[in-house]
Amino acid sequence: MKKEMTPAIMSRIERALQEFPEFNGQTITIGLNRATKLDGSAVAREMRIRLNPRRRAGVTYFTIGHELTHLLQKPGLGVVPYGEEQCDIWTLARSELFLDDQPTYLCAHLWDKKNWSAHSAAVRALCVQAIEVRKTNRRYKIWLEQAIQSYIHRRAIGAVRA
Repeated sequence: MKKEMTPAIMSRIERALQEFPEFNGQTITIGLNRATKLDGSAVAREMRIRLNPRRRAGVTYFTIGHELTHLLQKPGLGVVPYGEEQCDIWTLARSELFLDDQPTYLCAHLWDKKNWSAHSAAVRALCVQAIEVRKTNRRYKIWLEQAIQSYIHRRAIGAVRA
């Protein structure tokens, strides 16, 4: 990663890490992901993330946040439920910083680069709410998907009326 690391990428990583107080005192290794179809990857057991600066628009805060969130899942620190959709939910809920790119797994068919920014704040708010719902309802992912669909439906009706 040393050859690929730019001041801009390093700055993004350092800024993203500020949103993860769980890593204070931890050593996290940042590497290069050579898989052409992946923006990033994580090995929680080794506290290692890999980023791919050659993908799409470079390394986004969302990608960095998503991979760091994987380190919070088992077999890492184990404070976030395991799974890719869960990783998207906890990443989006963590900070507005991570709204610069659409989620990779959470309702991915609903957005693209062009329309994500119009929905990002609302989806983030629903992710925060879903984490609260999870405290009493383990089917919170289904709740969230329905809430997002309802939000999209309301937006579509509003657009038709306008």
